[in-house]
Amino acid sequence: MDLEGMVDKHYWRAVTFLVVVILIGTGFWGLRRFHPALFLGKPDLIAVPDDQQSQNNRQKIVVEKPKLLNINMATSDELQSLPNIGQQMAQRIIQYRQEHGQFHTVDALTEVKGIGEKTLEKLKPFVDIK
Repeated sequence: MDLEGMVDKHYWRAVTFLVVVILIGTGFWGLRRFHPALFLGKPDLIAVPDDQQSQNNRQKIVVEKPKLLNINMATSDELQSLPNIGQQMAQRIIQYRQEHGQFHTVDALTEVKGIGEKTLEKLKPFVDIK
């Protein structure tokens, strides 16, 4: 057998081996990517909370409503903390309050120049008149 034939034979074996290794690696990558639970270990080692304990924890959690900003008393800095309200808009709200008195409803903010329905919808979750 000549040397050239031997090199050709070993070359194709090496190429075949590398292709097989790449395919196997791609398969494992796909499994880890799309089915990660297969690599997490035994299911009996996963901690599951007791129903009674989880109910007690739910009772301890108290959800407090965030404090709403009173638009009739808010300062310029407080108004600027609201979405879509900058320094000029805060000054317009304060000026409107001084000229027309307190707001009777949150919807009355639309009477301030520059505040439309869309801006009002963004402000409603954060403001109140009390």
